[in-house]
Amino acid sequence: MAGDWLKRIGVLAALLLLSSCYIPDKFKSELRLSRYGDYSLTYKGDLMFAPMLDDYRKNKIKPEEEAERQENVRRDLSRDIAFRKIEAKGKGRFSVEYERVGRLEKVQLTSLIRRDARMISLRSMENGAIVVKANAMKPSDAQILAELGLNMEGEFRITTDGNVVKHNATQVKPFGTSKVYIWKIENALSAMPELVMIRDVDTERPLAPRASELR
Repeated sequence: MAGDWLKRIGVLAALLLLSSCYIPDKFKSELRLSRYGDYSLTYKGDLMFAPMLDDYRKNKIKPEEEAERQENVRRDLSRDIAFRKIEAKGKGRFSVEYERVGRLEKVQLTSLIRRDARMISLRSMENGAIVVKANAMKPSDAQILAELGLNMEGEFRITTDGNVVKHNATQVKPFGTSKVYIWKIENALSAMPELVMIRDVDTERPLAPRASELR
């Protein structure tokens, strides 16, 4: 039994280090995406730093080292000026608020948090498609997370007036001339958000407003 547990811990560490260093939890996140490619992306909730979680399970972090380890992670996150708040909650968990506003060019990749640790990516392509996709795990890997007591719970929304040609949202609601695509994330086994939109071409469009201005 002990051998199986240690093996699972090793698989978890390898999985998380390869996929993404940060695991979202207890979150609400929203992307407002115009049909022209303007966007406003917000995230409010927790982020768990996977390598630190693994070290706690291996008893590799001494009490006197915890504050320094947490500060190193906070400093890593703060490199992105889109983070409005980063608050350590202990044992590798951080409460954060994030907001990024921008405009996707004809071909571009942007992400939350960044390319080498992305949870959600926005990719615009030369054929006019914009693909929004969350970082997903294989079912077997997600099951390991659940068995280890790690959760991934929250809600992600995309509000857009664009021509959506593909999505796997849990629910879709009308919102004026737009639609709201909603994903309820109950655990690591939940389907991760994916949406494909075909953008309109208009170089004289205004910048999309911040999501907070539209509430």
